[in-house]
Amino acid sequence: MQAMRFNFRTLCRNAAERGGQMQQRLLEALDARHSVKTLPEFGIERAAQLAGCTANHLRNLEQRGDLPNPRLVEAGSTQRRIYNYNEVNRIRELIGKRPGRPAGASCVRVVFSNLKGGVAKTTMSLHFAHYLAREGYRVLLVDADPQATITGAFGFIPDLDLNEGDDLFPALTEAPDRLAAAIKRTHWENLDLIPARLALQYADWKLSQPEERQNDALGPPPVRLHRALKTVEDRYDIVVMDTPPSLGMLSLNAIAAANLILMPIVPHMYDISSSVQYFRILEQLCALYEREINVQRLSILLTKVDAGTETLNNIAVINGAYGELLLSNRMGLTKELQKSASDQVSIYEIDQPRGSRDTYNRAIMMLDSVNGEILLAVRQLWQQEILSGIEAAEARRARVPA
Repeated sequence: MQAMRFNFRTLCRNAAERGGQMQQRLLEALDARHSVKTLPEFGIERAAQLAGCTANHLRNLEQRGDLPNPRLVEAGSTQRRIYNYNEVNRIRELIGKRPGRPAGASCVRVVFSNLKGGVAKTTMSLHFAHYLAREGYRVLLVDADPQATITGAFGFIPDLDLNEGDDLFPALTEAPDRLAAAIKRTHWENLDLIPARLALQYADWKLSQPEERQNDALGPPPVRLHRALKTVEDRYDIVVMDTPPSLGMLSLNAIAAANLILMPIVPHMYDISSSVQYFRILEQLCALYEREINVQRLSILLTKVDAGTETLNNIAVINGAYGELLLSNRMGLTKELQKSASDQVSIYEIDQPRGSRDTYNRAIMMLDSVNGEILLAVRQLWQQEILSGIEAAEARRARVPA
């Protein structure tokens, strides 16, 4: 038995060494095959619509030199102005229409969370972050799932492009201020990413060890991400987090760090049943860490909705149980969205639809409706915070003797 264990250990060590050599060869070839992520380009009418002005106003600002000269492309016998989302955000900044959290309001942390996989949690995290960036907000997207699907969607190849420390692990196990070093710039100028790697799975095991619970300097294991985000969130309007489809320490940390939890549910019987256990776990988590947890709202998002009779019946059951928690808008099944998920790309970044234009437009309309409703919830949290601050200030003034 001892010899067998030794042989297995030797096999693993040799395989790791050979794998390291393979990684090096892949890294050497990476520059030749690494695709650079870009944003869609569009004309002046679309740019003006996004920026909140007219096309003529944009032309006048450009002619006066108040805005940089646009990029031009040949379009037959004429030249056409072209823009992308980054340039639209610069225009918003210059004309005073860049959105952001109100003065006196804090960064809101939005977490997409469910114990089950296959509910479009990662898809919605990615699209919500892109939607916010398109609208002009400063966004930090946190990939807390070791599968690193979102990380791959930004062109990073985990364990090839990323090294040790380029994820949440140091901030959760060494010091909260290590989080800043993990932040990566993306091709969206106002969207940063904290990537994930497969090695992040070790964080679940590490944080569950008894000695971690006695670590007074870092605090209780489930609330370390909450503390780490405090060191960087002043740079952003909104933090968006994707979580693993399981209830380990990474998921618990994301939940404990949330202001707004979005729970995607597919209206099928097994998914509905799992929601009951999810809420029970949340209740236990709140009981243990009541002082640290600041979840102000939880909303349920129905995803992969079809027009089948069983689905409609299940939606009626869900509505009867969770009515006030349900978002009004739902994500249906579209081929365009399924294709984008399998290709690890956002529909917001597609220049041309892979299927029909109607299918693409339907997917965009659904995404905009869902994401707009979530953004409205974020704005409501900002408003509540501002009103609470005003009421607290008035109460303090009332206590001061004349």
